[in-house]
Order: sequence, then C-alpha cells, then structure tokens
Amino acid sequence: MIEINEKSQCTGCAACANVCPINCISMSQDEEGFYYPIIDNEKCIHCEQCVKTCPMIEHQVPDCDIRKVYICQNTDLITRKDSTSGGVFTALSKYVLDRNGVVFGAEFDQSFIVCHGKCDDISGLNRFRGSKYVQSFIGDSYKLVKDELNKGRWVLFTGTPCQIEGLHSYLGKEYDKLILMDIVCYSISSPGVWRQFLDHIKNRVPLENVSRIKFRDKSKYGYEYTLMTFLDKEGEIMYSSGPESNPMLRSFVSNTSTRPSCYTCKFKTIDRVSDFTAWDCYNVYKYNKNLDDNLGTSHLMVHTSKGIEILNTLKKELSFFEVDVDQAVVSEPAMTQCSVQSDMRDSFFTEFESGNNVFTSFFQETPRVKAERLLRSGLSRIGLYKYVKRMMKG
Repeated sequence: MIEINEKSQCTGCAACANVCPINCISMSQDEEGFYYPIIDNEKCIHCEQCVKTCPMIEHQVPDCDIRKVYICQNTDLITRKDSTSGGVFTALSKYVLDRNGVVFGAEFDQSFIVCHGKCDDISGLNRFRGSKYVQSFIGDSYKLVKDELNKGRWVLFTGTPCQIEGLHSYLGKEYDKLILMDIVCYSISSPGVWRQFLDHIKNRVPLENVSRIKFRDKSKYGYEYTLMTFLDKEGEIMYSSGPESNPMLRSFVSNTSTRPSCYTCKFKTIDRVSDFTAWDCYNVYKYNKNLDDNLGTSHLMVHTSKGIEILNTLKKELSFFEVDVDQAVVSEPAMTQCSVQSDMRDSFFTEFESGNNVFTSFFQETPRVKAERLLRSGLSRIGLYKYVKRMMKG
C-alpha cells in the first residue's frame, strides 16, 4: 500500500485514490491544508494498485518524438481578455465540445474551494478559464474521464503537470480521443491557507455576494500587471489587489504557502506525457512587436502528432506561429526549475497549524508595500509599467 514517509514525495494527485478497486483510499487535508491519501487499513486488500499507479514511484521521463513551440493568441478578443494569457484553453475546449466531448479543469465550488469539475457546453467554460494558484481537489475526476472515454467521447483534461501525470498513470494506456494539456506550474499553494485568506477578507468581501474570483484579472491594467479580483453578481469589482500587496499572492510568489513536493518536483522537464504544455508569453515583443498589445499571449509546446493535427485545425480560433524551442523555454524558468523554499515557510505554517490567522502576522501592508502598489498601479495606468518591467529584466 501507499506509505507517505516524506511529504515531499507526494503531490496529492489522487491517482491512488481513483485506482483503488475497493475505495479504501481518501484524500484528506493535513495540518498544513494539503491533500494526502489516507488508507483504511481494515479494508485494504493489499493489491498494490496504488503503488503501481503512483507517478512519483513509477515516474519515467517520457521520450517525446515531437517538440515544437508556438506563440498563440485567441482570435476572439473578448475570450483573450477574459483568459489568463492567450486563450489557448478555450480554443482546445471548443474543439472538443464541437465533437460532443467533455472538458475537465479546475474551478471554484459554491464555497470557492478549488476543485476539478467537468462541462459539456460552451457556457460552462468560464468556470475553468483563468489561473488558480491553489491545489485543486481532484475527487473522482480520473474515473469520470475514463468513463467518458469508454463511451467513445472526446475529452480534454487540463491541470498541473503532476495531475496530468496522475491521470496518465491511472489510465494506463493511450486514448485517441483524449487531449491532455498541462500548465507550466510555478508551484501550488495550500487549500487550507486559501480558505483562511477567504475568512481574512470576509468582512470586506462577503462571499455570499461573490460571483467570480480571478487570480489574474487583466481587465484594469492589462496582461503585464494583473490583479486578484472578486466580482459581485452584477459583475462589479468588490475587491482587487496586485501581487505586491495581496497577502495570498505574496505567500504564493514567495514560495511560503507552497506544497513540499513542489520544491523537488519530478515533472519539471521539457518532455511531458501531455499533448500540449502552455505558459505565458510576456516577451511576445521579441517575436513580433505587432502582437504586443498587453492583452495576453501564450507559449504552446506540442509533444505529440495528435497535438500537431489538432492545432492545425484551429487556425480560425487561434493566431499562431512556430518559434525556436530553446528560446521559448529559456523565457520561463518554471518550465524546468523547482521553487526554492522560503525562509519563512516553517514559521508561517507553525502559526497556521496553531489556528492563528497567518495574514495578520505575515505579509502585512507596510509603508513599503503601499509605495510599491502605488508605483506599479500608477505606471500601469499610464501604460509604462510593462516597459519598466522589461528594463528590470534586462
């Protein structure tokens, strides 16, 4: 049976829970708020399916025969504005839905907990659109994917690299109608810490009035300087703050609220089991200055011949062109480099485990933070922030 001796050796992908033939494995939150498998030893029949399926135990770097990278923008401007970057997910989703398929992705439930869900109509895609920097609860999504594939339906499954590896290992074979897309992952934050953040701001942002949360809202300042935004049921902004002042985002970008396995991630390689790998293209101006409109652009790496065939059918939905692989990969260190643990992590989670509000002790809005916020928002308002950002990166 699965034994978690070192928490850095478990990604919480839930492949073990999904593959268990007698459902004796459940995914539960630990003291840091992350999901780990819990085994009912009295029910366990010691079939070892969980061990055989675990991508951390059985992981092998895939040998991809195709490796191409494209710069992509969705041709529908409204879709691109609403997406985290270039709107590739929506284009792939429509490809599947037009074929009576099903799309799986990360969404918020009614309590704004991040989980994986599915939809089979265009109107449901906005639930999955946009980044969510919190580990999603997989539930029985892998089983549902297999059920849909066995019915002969097309399926698009999107997630972090470890979740894609988990599904791929769970299925155990290739499916012609399965499309896998992973998102280049910086790291994942604790669902428990996210829950505490929602409690932290509930006096300013009553959750019962919230209709949507965007971790990277570019409607105000554009793609180069995005905000975490809470919208009410009329679509009006209830709360909005940037990465220099939002305490949840600061805990994320500083690698403080990060899952232990993210510091030694096995899946940060160029070759992946997915058909597509997507990530931001902030440096689109280096490829084509005419596309530098601050509305979002994606890098898209294609790993399979299936992926190439599908991409070539999307010329009405996506504007894209091929670029040098090495140049594209070097622009995003998170493609191959793990997060470095914050010096604050231990004290942060000690405070969290004690039941205290970590956001009153960490990441407070100091005068320096206020000054940074005013500077960034001011530069963004007059359209200069992206140029300053580029100068700082060299």
